[in-house]
Amino acid sequence: MGIIIIIRHGFSESNKKGYLTHDIDGYPLTVEGEKYLIKSAEELKKLDNIKEIISSPILRASQTAEIISKITGLKVKKDTRLAERYMGKYNNKKIPTDNKGYQIGYNWHIKEILNGYPNGLERWEEIERRIIELLNEIPENNNVIIVSHGDIIKAILAYFLDLDEFGVWGIRVNHGHFTVIDRKRKKILAIGAPIISDAILDKIKNAMADTK
Repeated sequence: MGIIIIIRHGFSESNKKGYLTHDIDGYPLTVEGEKYLIKSAEELKKLDNIKEIISSPILRASQTAEIISKITGLKVKKDTRLAERYMGKYNNKKIPTDNKGYQIGYNWHIKEILNGYPNGLERWEEIERRIIELLNEIPENNNVIIVSHGDIIKAILAYFLDLDEFGVWGIRVNHGHFTVIDRKRKKILAIGAPIISDAILDKIKNAMADTK
C-alpha cells in the first residue's frame, strides 16, 4: 500500500481567537499561517510519486491545500469526510477555560464523552467511520497528501495504531506539520514533524520503493 502524508491546516483566525468551529466558510488562514504553509509546502517538493491532495472542504483546510497545490503542482480533491469534527453546541464558541485562561479540556471534552455527548459533539465512532471509509477508497498503491484537522488526524492515527479516543488523547499535531503513515506495514513514520528531515525522507522513499 502507499504512503499517506497528513498535514494539519495552517494557523487560522479561529485558532487565533480560540474558537471551536466546524463551519465551512469563515475563519481563513492568518497571514502568519499562510507564510508558514509556504515553507511546509516547499518541504513536500522533496518527495516524488505523490498522486494527489485530498482535503477537508472547510476554508482553513482548503486554503492550505491550495497553497500546497500551487507549489507542488498537485491537484486538490475535496472530501467532506475529512471535515472538522462536528462541534454541536460548542460551535463558534471559545474553547472553555478556567478563570486564569487555561484551557480546561478535561472538564469539558472528557465529560462530554463520558456523559454520552449531551451537547452534540460528534461521536468518535462517527469520525472513525468516515475516515475508514475514505481510506478504504484510496487505491492501495497511491501515495497521497491529506489536509485535515486535529481530531481527524488523531482518528487516522488511532486507526493505524488500534487505539481509542483516549488512547490518542495526548497526541498533538501543530498547524502545518506533517504526519506520515506507511499503509502497507501500518507503520507510523512521523507524527507532527515540523520538517521532512533527511531521516524521515529516507523512511518515506524506502517505503515507496517497497510498494512498487
